[in-house]
Amino acid sequence: MIGAVAFVLTILVVQAALRGLNEVNRDDRNLALVRKAQRLHQDAQAMHDALRADAYNSVLATAGRSSDSGSQALDQFTRHADQYQQDLNQIKALPLSRPVNRTLTGVIASEESYIAAATRLVRLNLTDAAAAEAELKPFELLFDRMEVELAGVTNEVAQAADTAEADARGDARRTERRVLLVSVVALAGLLTMAAMLGRMGRRLAETLAELVRSEQRSRDFLAYAAHQLRTPITATRSSAEALLMEGGTPQQEDLLSMLLGETLRAGHLVAALLQMARLDQGEIPSAEPCDVVELCRQELSRMQARAPRLRCLLDVAEPAPGPLMLSPEATGEALANLLDNASRHASGQVRLGVTTRRGQLRIAVEDDGPGLPADVLVAAFERFVSLDGQGGSGMGLPIARALARVQGGDLVYDGQAFVLTLPMRPAYAGSVAEAPGATPSP
Repeated sequence: MIGAVAFVLTILVVQAALRGLNEVNRDDRNLALVRKAQRLHQDAQAMHDALRADAYNSVLATAGRSSDSGSQALDQFTRHADQYQQDLNQIKALPLSRPVNRTLTGVIASEESYIAAATRLVRLNLTDAAAAEAELKPFELLFDRMEVELAGVTNEVAQAADTAEADARGDARRTERRVLLVSVVALAGLLTMAAMLGRMGRRLAETLAELVRSEQRSRDFLAYAAHQLRTPITATRSSAEALLMEGGTPQQEDLLSMLLGETLRAGHLVAALLQMARLDQGEIPSAEPCDVVELCRQELSRMQARAPRLRCLLDVAEPAPGPLMLSPEATGEALANLLDNASRHASGQVRLGVTTRRGQLRIAVEDDGPGLPADVLVAAFERFVSLDGQGGSGMGLPIARALARVQGGDLVYDGQAFVLTLPMRPAYAGSVAEAPGATPSP
């Protein structure tokens, strides 16, 4: 009899707990989707400001008034425009509730029109100041109109997120009360079992609540950093570029050029901080077929354009690796950070070597500089540690290593080279001829 009562009471407690957990999980999933949409919208809003600065920089570069070359300015604009469009595409793909979806998708068309307008402005290659001013004025009006529209959407999404969070908390409280009530009933029949279940339930609820609060604090900090740091940096850069377009004394133009360079460095640092924060939160880049040799060639060409004084070499050991399943964005960013580090230390030459060994892809970045002393090997990969005094942020190597490890690889310093290792997962596993290391048929 006691066993039957205990069994019935246990079933009641389990049913109440499972029903409550289902409700909490449903609201948590909805809250997670809204928070993700909020983060993507904030990223898109930041890219909206960055794209304006890039458009101005491209106009200035075309006129020879920027520290960047025309190709560099266009390359930076293209990267930001692509990232902007990716953020919008990810928002479209989210299975959001109808009100939130309607709010976000309603502004996406305007944002895509803004991207198209910025792209058109950049590709005009304006060299005449009067023509540039005539083209910039409607673009600036479009930017201001979008600022107002984006601000309204930001507020609506924030309210939706707060509502979803309040619903989740309300369900959690109701679940807790329901479980507590059933536990009290069970306590009347079997005091010891009920006490144990109550203690376990409270501890579980506290642990889950603390995990949710911790994750929310991290997300809030990321959103706050993006809003509070990117926006003023972009505004400062845009103002300096506008002043530089108006002209001035040589001393004033030198100061404005220096200000543009410093804001660019600050923008890169903020981007690095956000990238590291996302990696810390477990963001995993998606893999797709990637031609590693072509990716290395592209990154080496970009470095050559930025540092024409250097001799750049690419060595690919035979047999050359075929397409692999990697993240081109993550791998390219890791290589870009390593090449940027090499260009700041090289005397006259940078060599990039691609080899395969024991099922791993090895990409070695070597320069003819002084090398890395043995006593700083650990510190070189720590965040915010800059050992050269040449303007590095101290984030390039930590981000490169994190991007390698999140793909199952690693980054080490071996002799005179930084060696990036990645797993060799053939993109075309079904075809022997196309697998890495296979000999092509004649």
